[in-house]
Amino acid sequence: MNSSALHLATLALLPCALWAQDGVTRHNLEIGGGGVFPLNGYIADNYSPGPAGRAGYELRLLKPIGAEVGITEAGLPGASCNRFGCTYPRETLRFLDYGLRGHIGLGRVDLSVGLGGGYVWFAKYDPFTNGALFQYSGKAAVALDRRGRFRIAFTVRTWRDLGRPTQQWLSTTGSFIFGLGRL
Repeated sequence: MNSSALHLATLALLPCALWAQDGVTRHNLEIGGGGVFPLNGYIADNYSPGPAGRAGYELRLLKPIGAEVGITEAGLPGASCNRFGCTYPRETLRFLDYGLRGHIGLGRVDLSVGLGGGYVWFAKYDPFTNGALFQYSGKAAVALDRRGRFRIAFTVRTWRDLGRPTQQWLSTTGSFIFGLGRL
């Protein structure tokens, strides 16, 4: 068998392996903590990294695909400078994320990538900077029990505006996931 036929056979059997994942729960509730880091843009440049908390929900539509929504709240130190000096107030930013997540199960390990939209709220800053964002993420989750109801996960998520980059953010989250229902 030549190598191209072997690659074609592997690709043909991949959906069967994805569909046969064990321990897939329909409803997944997530809670965790981590950090938010400003990456790029004149709005994000006014802030320093800070701690964040996250709560989220995922509905697995099919074994390899889920719809998710979540909110990340971060307390970031800002910088406000004028001719009299600088102050560093702490500001609360809230990031909403929503979208689709694709999963690949490897035994008790679940690797997934997400893609969708988002929104950012600044508590004290100019409300015109609140706005829609694009977000994408990668997650690795490990089942703690055989049925996959309890999992720990690590997620890296990036938010950015489309067009001229005025703000780009990165968050890292360590979380606990509780699953309900079977798929």
